[in-house]
Amino acid sequence: MHKAAIQRSVKALRSPIAILALFVFYLAPAFGEALSEIDGPKPNIILVMSDDMGWGELGMMGNKLIHTPSLDKLSAQSLQFSNFNVAPSCAPTRAEIMSGRHHFVAGVTHTILKRNNLRDDITILPQVMKKGSYQTAMFGKWHLSSPKDKMGLSGKPLEPDHRGFDHALWTYNQLKRFDPPLNLNGKRVKYKGFCADVLFTEAMKWMESADTSKPFFAYIPTSIPHGPVAAPQQFLDLYKDTTLTKKQQGYYAMVSALDANVGRLLKWQEQQTSTRETILIFMTDNGHAISGASGAGHDNDGFLQESGLYNAGMRGAKSQAWVGSTRVPFFIHWKGVTAAGKNNVLASATDLLPTFAAIAGVKLDDPKISGHSLLPDILGQTSIVPENRILVSHRGRWPRSDQLEQYKYHYAAVYDKQYRMSWGQPGTAPELIDYITDPGGHLDVSAQQPELVKRYKKHLDRWWQAVKPDMVNDLEQIKTGNILFKGKSAKKSKK
Repeated sequence: MHKAAIQRSVKALRSPIAILALFVFYLAPAFGEALSEIDGPKPNIILVMSDDMGWGELGMMGNKLIHTPSLDKLSAQSLQFSNFNVAPSCAPTRAEIMSGRHHFVAGVTHTILKRNNLRDDITILPQVMKKGSYQTAMFGKWHLSSPKDKMGLSGKPLEPDHRGFDHALWTYNQLKRFDPPLNLNGKRVKYKGFCADVLFTEAMKWMESADTSKPFFAYIPTSIPHGPVAAPQQFLDLYKDTTLTKKQQGYYAMVSALDANVGRLLKWQEQQTSTRETILIFMTDNGHAISGASGAGHDNDGFLQESGLYNAGMRGAKSQAWVGSTRVPFFIHWKGVTAAGKNNVLASATDLLPTFAAIAGVKLDDPKISGHSLLPDILGQTSIVPENRILVSHRGRWPRSDQLEQYKYHYAAVYDKQYRMSWGQPGTAPELIDYITDPGGHLDVSAQQPELVKRYKKHLDRWWQAVKPDMVNDLEQIKTGNILFKGKSAKKSKK
């Protein structure tokens, strides 16, 4: 496929967008965009996503201890989105990728308690790709349904093999680190080996067997380096003589094990003889952690402690409100199309569905999609992401659905391409940080920017009211009185 041909296909992306006033704070730049088919064969797409790994876990970012030669190589060959943002934790980011919506609008406000169930009344990414004649498969951590919930609130399936994936090798949350049992298209199958090795091996097998007359979309969401910490000895040995704790050594060893599999994938790609082009994307699902921010060495205000793990100078980690909680690596390599370098547009996980839809030639009809297509950015054209774009990050995770109002500002953030207003723990005042010049978040400039503080506070208040009706899992628990909370089974709420 020639770059010029692809460029012609995105001219329609610049048509005016009809935005419904009711949903002005989270709605759909992608809704109503007229898309034309890409001239020539559509490219294959491989999306690899790691779990609980940030910018700090890459050698190319200045980490002197970590061994990531394959990811460093991929980053040097790729277009890097240097201000790409996700949700602050795992299931919410997955919901944004699958739906193109903010995760609250996709019904996901937690990682457990049935509040991680991706609402069943929307069309999600693999279903969109199938409309574009793509073969679809996933390999890894789904985290968008609960073991006891086969059906959603509308009576439709929640599991990936019934939501658009032709082939699904998956688990609800964490994979067993060695010899993992997995769900293969509805059947439980036990595999031999380290979890990441299994996923990448099975993904490459499937891609090799795919019908070459059609493009494929392969989604590989690993469950590492999230805890529990375990890795093959060869990777543990890389860190045995360092000053890292045993747990930190294990975390870095899992990163290196993942890196080795990315290396396998890159080598496999080089050996393929198909004339169809392939897009390879690597990203992570939230800021770094060993299962939580404190595990990586961050305090409750997001600051890295002396014994903490390198975080590329950023304040914040998983499930927090500062830049290190949501700004993550995003590399895209499309041979002959993308140029190696950096793109500084304010991008989001919600942008993936509109971007992939544009590549697949599929017109979107969901008015609550809040993402923008990044295809013009990928092609080196003028971005259609608004210069004044504002994003909202929110931890969610309130203990009970009937307490959600009490957590409106709890680890929330409103941010644009330069400033980020973040709320921390209850009772603390929000801080306004110029996160481009001060990623460490040391200087609160609220006093110098009082109008911006007022505007962003108002934005969050209005956004909260707009998205609450879409918190369907919480609303269902409140409606029925069947409130779930950590450590308890479903029971009537006691107020």
